[in-house]
Amino acid sequence: MWKFFAANRYLLLALATGLLLALSWPARGFPFISFFAFIPLLFLEEEFFRQRKTRHALSFTMYAWISFFVFNLLTTWWILFATIPGMIVAVLLNSIFMTIPWWLMHTGRRLLGGKQGPAPLVVFWLAFEHLHQQWELSWSWLDTGNVFAAYPAWVQWYEFTGTAGGTLWVLGINLMLFAALKQYNAHGMFTKKCRWYTGLAVVMFLLPSVLSWQMWFTHEETSAPVEVVIIQPSEDPYDRVSSEAEATRRVEKMISLANSKITPDTRFVVAPEAANPRGIWKHQDESHPTIIRLREHISENPGLSWVMGSFSYRLYQPGDPPSPSARPYGNTGQYYDSFNSAIMVEQGRPVQYYHKSKLVPGIERMPYFTLLAPLSGLVDRFGGIAGSLGTQDDRSVFSTDDDISVAPAVCYESIYGEYMGRYMQKGATLLFIVTNDGWWRDTPGYRQHNQYARLRAIESRRSIARSASTGISSFINQKGVITDQIPWGESDAMVSTLNENSQLTFFTRTGNYFGKFATFLSALLLLYLISQYVIQRSQRKLPGS
Repeated sequence: MWKFFAANRYLLLALATGLLLALSWPARGFPFISFFAFIPLLFLEEEFFRQRKTRHALSFTMYAWISFFVFNLLTTWWILFATIPGMIVAVLLNSIFMTIPWWLMHTGRRLLGGKQGPAPLVVFWLAFEHLHQQWELSWSWLDTGNVFAAYPAWVQWYEFTGTAGGTLWVLGINLMLFAALKQYNAHGMFTKKCRWYTGLAVVMFLLPSVLSWQMWFTHEETSAPVEVVIIQPSEDPYDRVSSEAEATRRVEKMISLANSKITPDTRFVVAPEAANPRGIWKHQDESHPTIIRLREHISENPGLSWVMGSFSYRLYQPGDPPSPSARPYGNTGQYYDSFNSAIMVEQGRPVQYYHKSKLVPGIERMPYFTLLAPLSGLVDRFGGIAGSLGTQDDRSVFSTDDDISVAPAVCYESIYGEYMGRYMQKGATLLFIVTNDGWWRDTPGYRQHNQYARLRAIESRRSIARSASTGISSFINQKGVITDQIPWGESDAMVSTLNENSQLTFFTRTGNYFGKFATFLSALLLLYLISQYVIQRSQRKLPGS
């Protein structure tokens, strides 16, 4: 057995990090494991650095990729229920992206002689997570700070830092514990340096924890009550509406569920993403059967507003320049855009629209589709979208006639803290998340998604009503506590009173400042490393060198 471990120690160290990260992940994992999950990979990097004269940097990079491949596969395998090719691409690519900061750190150590140790990893990793949120291949589901989603009492200070603060916390403690173990291995005893690194790791764990618990027990919501009903129709997204009768049945089912919980004080009914079974042409919305039926229901319940998900379409009139995502409208010479939207219907006012703008790569948007048009046929065969749904440039909020402002986040958008903060900057005092997690079946995917919403509540200090078509639908207070929920697969409704909040947290005002600063430092570090590479290469070419 010992010979097996000795012969395969590099692979086992790589696998250990991947497995430990997966075991720490919500919704069933324990986040404390993340504080030492990177240590096996750090020891592996140290060994490859010591053998840098005989081992190429690419060898370490491949082992690092194995770590993150295992992590991605074990935590996001459930994507296969929506698209098998998409799952394969997501796991492979995200594993590569996660490996890049480690490759940069390891290469930098080789160029500079290792004096800086693995510390630059923190800068490169924070920059990676920040940049990964910005581009069209974004998949930030596994950002390190998300690991605490199921334990909000640990991270109440996210209102100041966002999830990047959690990433810094995890990486910092991993580096301190690694340094302590490295000292112990070198001397076979707890030296002064070993005790110092261990003590620093303990302090780094305790200070944020104590601060968070103090905030947990002292935070009080300002009383500004708004009664909200959530409905969970539990319609299988794979069962498409095939007739007008079926569409009508689904709308009536939602109204019946709402009626089971509505009181005279109910201000909002929230229904899931794509809950409206028939898409809406925006220029004809008042003649749409669902809008007509909702207005009838609102007239029976004065003061009520409906917020729900619906596909919507914009037809460009002759002479109007179409957007890059617009498609030809038959043979008319006109163009139209399709949107995954949230709508609000309120008595006496036009329908309000918000178009989902953080689109799922491959499913709702072919990344860089204007450049990759020749691959459109291949993407279609793999079950993705060859172009893109339409988007809007800015976050917008739904405003009622009595000045309640609601952030209408659609599904995937809710995993992006800085992105969601822009709703609050626009004046949102409540956060509604409409989603459809049924594509993934009864897997960890919908549980993780529900837990991530708790972090958005802490970052913005906004109460959340989360309506999911098949579950989990939930009410979440401003501390990230789930106060009520409807389990997966049940057709039901629930009512709760949420408190509005108009104050902006430090994080919603500033965004991901850790990530932005790390990106700036990473650029400087890369320029320095490139200059050192050029200098060293020039010196090797000099005569006698």
